[in-house]
Amino acid sequence: MLDKESVRHIYFIAETKGSDSDMELREIEKLKIHCATKHFETISGGVVKFSKVSNYDKLLEIVQLS
Repeated sequence: MLDKESVRHIYFIAETKGSDSDMELREIEKLKIHCATKHFETISGGVVKFSKVSNYDKLLEIVQLS
């Protein structure tokens, strides 16, 4: 039997920006990241975590800490 209280659901959206470095991102891309951070913070009351990651290992690290 599935215990709904012990199940975690993790959803993620990945979007590439063409660079791992903030220095190489265009201003519009930096603004999109900033807006997404604020958007998810606001609509979820801080429950949804928005993170910028540059590789799969970093994503796994974040997921395991949650």
